[in-house]
Amino acid sequence: MPKYSQVFLADKEICARIAAGLDDAPFDRLVEVGPGGGALTEFLFPKYGPRMKAVEIDSSLLPALRARFPGLEVVNQDFLDADLAALAGPGLAAFIGNLPYECSTAILEKVLFYEGFGTAIFMFQREVARRITAAPGDSDYGGLSVVTAARASAELLLDVKAASFSPVPAVESSVLVFKPRLYFPEKKREDAFRALVKKAFSHRRKTLVNSLALCGIPKEAAAAAVQKCGLKPTARAQELSLESYAVLTAELGGA
Repeated sequence: MPKYSQVFLADKEICARIAAGLDDAPFDRLVEVGPGGGALTEFLFPKYGPRMKAVEIDSSLLPALRARFPGLEVVNQDFLDADLAALAGPGLAAFIGNLPYECSTAILEKVLFYEGFGTAIFMFQREVARRITAAPGDSDYGGLSVVTAARASAELLLDVKAASFSPVPAVESSVLVFKPRLYFPEKKREDAFRALVKKAFSHRRKTLVNSLALCGIPKEAAAAAVQKCGLKPTARAQELSLESYAVLTAELGGA
């Protein structure tokens, strides 16, 4: 097993399909997150050349990557520690990669909240992908679904079987395409929205009113806000759409 417990994509057809997802996307710079052995890089670097950078945390992989792709700038760094403005430069950036399972949602959040985000194509564990794309009322719908929707559209590009990787993982994966969607133009309101969503889902089995009350919002205020939003007093967090959360944020003084 590699140093950081990575699993490397080994199916060239899958790699080609992922790379093709960028064909119609507008961007100035491409950043590959975690190129590993270069399976996906093989389909990206010939096309994007100097417009592309790669960020790889495992220093033991760098010599082979640099030998295989002369001229590719490979940055040896944890992507979560990277300054994206310095990494991507001016203009719109596209991000692509087979993300480490243990920090995939943290990487997604970092990219979605980067001002220069133009598009992203990321592979996730399939269960995580379902959480990201879930709709209100779905069993997988949660805070991740809502917050993602406020920053981007997320669509399934393809599912990937475990056998497409080496070593073969115990889970299957899905590739999602993200395109910018700025629902809250004001940072203050967006911050209030994100804080509210976190509180709403902190006690998932309770009603929304009770969940908010347990997180410090007066129960009477929470109940009044829920009523003004046209919701039933028994409504639960997983029933509300992005639009409902935006209205609820405003009703609770977050606008």
